[in-house]
Amino acid sequence: MSRKAAVFAGFAFALVGLAFLAPGRPFAQDTQEAVIRKPKIFEETYQLINESDLNCSFYMHEQNKLLPDIRIIGAERMNEKSIFEDGDLIYLDKGVADGLEIGQLFLTVGLRAKVGKLGTVMERHGRARVVRIEDHMATAKVEKGCGTILIGDFLLPFEEEAGEIGKDLGYGDMDPNASKRGHVIYIENDFHISGSGQWALIDLGRQHCVQIGDQLNVFRKAKPNMPREAFASAIIVDVRGATSTIKILGARDAVDIGSEIQISTTR
Repeated sequence: MSRKAAVFAGFAFALVGLAFLAPGRPFAQDTQEAVIRKPKIFEETYQLINESDLNCSFYMHEQNKLLPDIRIIGAERMNEKSIFEDGDLIYLDKGVADGLEIGQLFLTVGLRAKVGKLGTVMERHGRARVVRIEDHMATAKVEKGCGTILIGDFLLPFEEEAGEIGKDLGYGDMDPNASKRGHVIYIENDFHISGSGQWALIDLGRQHCVQIGDQLNVFRKAKPNMPREAFASAIIVDVRGATSTIKILGARDAVDIGSEIQISTTR
């Protein structure tokens, strides 16, 4: 047998041996399946509205609406720190006589910036559970705080809310005559611009028949006499009377206060 034929025979024998090691499973196909995985960005659906959007974002506390009647009046380590987080104990100004119970769970919220005549931005700061109670005072332990719980914050009974699984519909051309159009009026953390994953407020709410889960596009014009261009997509995560909170899903440029928005899907 020639040297070339011997090498070929040895190679063929090795392939046969591999086939016996994994009977019934084509070697080339297995290798391909082990390497190729669909990246998350290309999946059909994913978590559009998550726990952070529901418990750590903000909303508009509208003009003339009553504030919550339970408030943080102190904390166990208030002489050492002014911002409270997971595991810290905070003191509430209500107790058994006001209907509070051990184990009761609250959402902490705090007033932030006033926005024209619409109202004041109310930030969600995290959760707190009642662990000790007296007649007119209670102690609560912070759970899943967003890092900004302060003395003076208010508390609301915590209500578990479902998130939203779906697909980012992206941004593109839309009917310029559609009626559900508005503007960005507030950006997260008082920034003047916002990007993917951040929150903002818009001037559309229940009175405009929008609801949580509606998606929208954000537009701008390169010049006043030019057609508008869609450059970002967003989803509504909270709805009030005249305003809503949105989360930016995707953007090729920063979203500004004053950017035009238009609802792209309603349910």
